[in-house]
Amino acid sequence: MVLRWLLALLVVTTLLGLYANEYWMTRHLVLDGRGAGQHLEVVDDRSSGGNSEARLDAPAGGPVAMRCEIRLGYEWPYCELQFEIKGQALDLRNFSHIRLSLHAEGPSRDHDAAQVRVFLRNANPVYTKPGNAESLKPQEVTFAPGAQPQPVELRLSQFAVSSWWAQTHQLPVSLVGPEMDSIRVISFSTSGQVAPGQHLIRVDRAELVGDWIAPETFRLGLVGLWMFSLLGYLVWESWTVHGRLRLSMKRSRALEKMALRDPLTRVANRDGLNRALELLLQVQGDMGFPLSVVFVDADHFKRVNDEHGHEVGDQVLVLLARTLRANLPRDDLLARWGGEEFVIVMPQTPAEEAVAVAERLRQVLARTEWPMGLKVTASWGVAQAAAAADVEAALREADQAMYRAKHEGRDRVISASA
Repeated sequence: MVLRWLLALLVVTTLLGLYANEYWMTRHLVLDGRGAGQHLEVVDDRSSGGNSEARLDAPAGGPVAMRCEIRLGYEWPYCELQFEIKGQALDLRNFSHIRLSLHAEGPSRDHDAAQVRVFLRNANPVYTKPGNAESLKPQEVTFAPGAQPQPVELRLSQFAVSSWWAQTHQLPVSLVGPEMDSIRVISFSTSGQVAPGQHLIRVDRAELVGDWIAPETFRLGLVGLWMFSLLGYLVWESWTVHGRLRLSMKRSRALEKMALRDPLTRVANRDGLNRALELLLQVQGDMGFPLSVVFVDADHFKRVNDEHGHEVGDQVLVLLARTLRANLPRDDLLARWGGEEFVIVMPQTPAEEAVAVAERLRQVLARTEWPMGLKVTASWGVAQAAAAADVEAALREADQAMYRAKHEGRDRVISASA
């Protein structure tokens, strides 16, 4: 029941966590040129000897736009709208994509829809010179806003270092490729297919989007939660089971004291054993199985009474009971079944182990010093019960096995399964 509740809780937590990571743990950074640390600027090819002219159109409360007149005069004429980051540079490694609502107009040499190049320019002391914007590493994506449903989402992994910049800047292999840890400029530029004429690039909305916790990291955390929870459950279950076993062992030891006792041998009598068995099954339940039953019957006991009297016979029975009890685990039950016959009940013990215990006890009896120098042996019968319903049958089978030991010569251990 506890495991089912734990699994249900983990499933619900996992589903809620995945949903939250997808929709509630998203960070947004709006780029409008007006936020803290942002500065708007337009540049054109006049700094390179061209004739194109760019103008900033940024009405208060309205979208940011750049109007540009492309003129011949430079091999690659362009105009560019820049969002410059002042102060601390942007670390985009915790963002996954940039979401853009763009509008672009203007003629192109291939007569297709106007294209826009989006740049993410990164600074690095290895290649960036102070005050030299051209030394910033440009990473770009080119697309036609008019040919795409708006808004357009560009994955940061789609950005590639501009080939013209890479050819003029020889970098160590470790720095080849995109870098997103120190972005200084985010810009929108006319494309390489631009034709002379009037052009417009309007940024209706631009925002960087990412997760507070990366999906990979979050999922790894969920896996860790599952493993930690299941490990905790296993530890708790082990502790609980051991606690139950300790309690059952404690109660089992108390069972024999509570049971009715034989007045001569001070072990349980038949009624006491039946009551002890009933309590044992209530306390241990299925944990008490397999359960073995051993019948012990003193050999030639009538001869002891006839030749030495009942007083010596009683001494033999008392010493027999005391010897058995002293050499049995405290959790096993011992009872006098009647006359010179005793029964041992061994919970959590298979028949093979019970046979070994009986054989050891048989050898103990052979080494015991008996009253009047007698030599006392016993015949042993062993049977196993796999469940509570089999206990009565095991008692009968162990009794029959004991009689087989008698008929086969006494002083031996016989298993009902043999």
